[in-house]
Amino acid sequence: MKLKKTLLFLIFAIILYLGIGALLLYTETIQRLYIFPGWSIKHGNTDEDNSTVNSDGPIIIYDNAKILSYQIFPKDTLFITSKVEINKQDTLTCYVDETKDTFKFQLKDTLLIEPTEYSLPNKMLVISDIEGNFKGFKSILLGNKIIDNQLNWTFGNNHLVLVGDFFDRGLNITECLWLIYKLEKEAEKQGGKVHFILGNHEIMNLKGELKYVRDKYHENADTLKLDYEKWYTNNTELGRWLRTKNGVEKIGDFLFFHAGIRKDFPEKYSLKEINDNIRKTIDTNFEKSKKRDDIFIGNESPLWYRGIAKEDENQKDIEKTLTKYKASKMIIGHTIFDQIQFLYHQKVIAIDLEHKENSDKGKMFALWFEKNDFKITDQNGTKTALK
Repeated sequence: MKLKKTLLFLIFAIILYLGIGALLLYTETIQRLYIFPGWSIKHGNTDEDNSTVNSDGPIIIYDNAKILSYQIFPKDTLFITSKVEINKQDTLTCYVDETKDTFKFQLKDTLLIEPTEYSLPNKMLVISDIEGNFKGFKSILLGNKIIDNQLNWTFGNNHLVLVGDFFDRGLNITECLWLIYKLEKEAEKQGGKVHFILGNHEIMNLKGELKYVRDKYHENADTLKLDYEKWYTNNTELGRWLRTKNGVEKIGDFLFFHAGIRKDFPEKYSLKEINDNIRKTIDTNFEKSKKRDDIFIGNESPLWYRGIAKEDENQKDIEKTLTKYKASKMIIGHTIFDQIQFLYHQKVIAIDLEHKENSDKGKMFALWFEKNDFKITDQNGTKTALK
């Protein structure tokens, strides 16, 4: 009788767990429900995925007085994990399985909030929505002499502008982030600059909203015994670094947004105040409906708004917005186009492309600025006119 009651209790507990889990999946409160270790049910809207454990890291976590580094390395046909205590001055290694690259870097001494406005450099390479595509990212940087074959900065006092969404969908997100982190430090030593502008997917990951995170990262997290939700919190190096970034930047008289700023965005906020508020929301807990309507990170925010890319606004709306911020052009990503192109009589440049599809064909494209002129550049550095 006692065994029967125990079995009934276990069956009831399993049914309750599955029932509540199904409800949480349906409401997108969680993105996956674990049934057995290493096996789970994903939310129905989550991308189809067969990725699994692979090299990753380092993930750097500050644990009181300790600095811990978590990493997965390849070894023969298997992988080994590492969890070690490091010092701030240690040289760290990042391995990229897809391209077989290895690069080294050190943690920064300090992390400072980025300025909102910058002087115009002689040259800029501008790209968005890389989404963990290290292979494609490397090819466009290498072909345009932003980096050398050892992944070192070679762009002098010029600027690399990254307009959001380096997270999700791809399989080399950590590696892309550490390369940017490394290049940022190297560029500054040469008088150059790497701009990393936050997109909606950066904010989602920083807030623990993991709808588009590939299985690789969940399985890597299980392997490392470090929940993925903890990889970008404010006690991690990459989490702290990303919390210094902006949602909009003005370089010369050009505005850079991940998605774009709508015509009726409240005029009382300066560009700096927009950035301050975007950063503030990262560690603010929202009810789902309130987050959706938030003017800084919600559906109509500069991180998500598609009205400009879809040409829902008219020419006067765009020109009024540009005048308000004393700008001549706006450069946006977020919404995919067939090619980099002008919108609104050359007042807007849309730069988001199917980078993964292109790079699989050996092609990559980005926006190039030189001599006060914008062009399209490819993975070989060949420049063509922007239409």
